[in-house]
Amino acid sequence: MTDHAATPQTRVFVIGGVRIVEDASMAGKSTPEIQKMLTPLYPQIENATVRERTDEATGMTIIEWIQRAGRKG
Repeated sequence: MTDHAATPQTRVFVIGGVRIVEDASMAGKSTPEIQKMLTPLYPQIENATVRERTDEATGMTIIEWIQRAGRKG
């Protein structure tokens, strides 16, 4: 049996069809901080809804930004 607590948990950020795997520049930052950091490249996440879930098979945290209907930018 392996101990999952000993391994650092990786986060994956999903924006539409784009998957961004957490790297050293994102480590330790909160989701709102990451959102602010990525907004210049992906302006659609500024007003998007955030959904966070854990993939049970891999243990990775998946954070998705889902565009709100009727919003631009």
